[in-house]
Amino acid sequence: MNIGIFTYGTRGDVQPYIALALGLMQKGHQVMIAAPENFKELVEEYGINFHALYGNAETMMNSAEGQCVLQTENTIKLMQYFFKVLHDIRVPLRESYKAGFYKVDCIIANAATLPITSALAEKQGKKIALTYFMPPVVPTTELPLGDFDFLNFPWYNKLTYKLAHLFFWKFVKQETNEWRRELGLPILKENLLTHVEKQKPLDLYCISPALIPQPKDWESHHKITGFLTVPERVPIIADDESVMELNNWLQQGAPPVYMGFGSNGVGNTEKFVAIINQILSSTTERILFCKGWSVFGDLPRHPNLFVAKYVNHAQILPKCKAGIFHGGAGTLAAMLRYNLPVIIISFYTDQPTWGKIIERKQLGVHIPVKKLTTDKLISAIGKVQSAAIRANVEMISQQIRNEDGLKRAVEEMEVFFGKYNQA
Repeated sequence: MNIGIFTYGTRGDVQPYIALALGLMQKGHQVMIAAPENFKELVEEYGINFHALYGNAETMMNSAEGQCVLQTENTIKLMQYFFKVLHDIRVPLRESYKAGFYKVDCIIANAATLPITSALAEKQGKKIALTYFMPPVVPTTELPLGDFDFLNFPWYNKLTYKLAHLFFWKFVKQETNEWRRELGLPILKENLLTHVEKQKPLDLYCISPALIPQPKDWESHHKITGFLTVPERVPIIADDESVMELNNWLQQGAPPVYMGFGSNGVGNTEKFVAIINQILSSTTERILFCKGWSVFGDLPRHPNLFVAKYVNHAQILPKCKAGIFHGGAGTLAAMLRYNLPVIIISFYTDQPTWGKIIERKQLGVHIPVKKLTTDKLISAIGKVQSAAIRANVEMISQQIRNEDGLKRAVEEMEVFFGKYNQA
């Protein structure tokens, strides 16, 4: 099969698809990843065909306006900014999607692309499978949506998903119907999610059932499969420091704390620089700090601090004692896979939900970024080293390694697309 994977967003919205693409390619399928143009090098390094979708996600995040929004640490304002940027570039962006669709026969899409990909798939008569790397938004009576977990009983739980779906439709309704009119499709009077659900697409949540078990009242096309993990490879450190310097630093002292926020984007970098300075001056903790997409100014020079842009998780995390990060699902999977207790400093979207989950399962500590202080972070670093938390992490780590989420996702894709190719 000739399969196109369409995704838009940060590195966490792209990297798991590299694993999925490689898994599908090993089964003999032709695969293309379509993503923002700044991910071309990352994808092609793995020998995967790449199609550029218009726009540069890193530039969007680090623009003056993007930095102002990040500094508010407000989920609603961030979503408004994200949709505004996409609206401003919608004409060339849609054309880049359309060009990508012509290259493939089957479509795998993430949630951020749904207003565009669902309409194109409908217009071109191509089957689409949906994939997510966040806590489920499929209605169930068993548990509420993460942001509404104040109560937990059946009718309330269902209502929380309905409210989230209405909120999503409010943001995308105008763009969705404008695009459908342009394609010659009927405008939607019902929620896009309701419209797509009627088609019963394969709907995979590529997260660990050890963290969120699959609800028993879901229909069969909704599935929780396990995390998608990119195969281990030669480490890459996209920074001035060399691999040898990092390895030497790691060998010079006790295992460090990993601290990084990937492509999440940190608006108030001064706050984090001050916290790092205070930890270095008041403790003996060693910190491996990964800047990711964020632009940090005056990071201190200190023998207990090593700064990189990125590191290879498979090579480095086993040499650390704990992980401090924003709570993205991909990084969470890597942390737990390599037996690291975690400290989630959540900013927005699904990150607070993952923070609540790891606290509930006693795998680490959750600190919302607005409540972050040096004292709280130092206390959390000590707490996650407890025997109880380390034992829980070790147990979950083994479960995640045994799940083989990639194998199951590939099998589900082959069954779904194969069935329709034979029809």
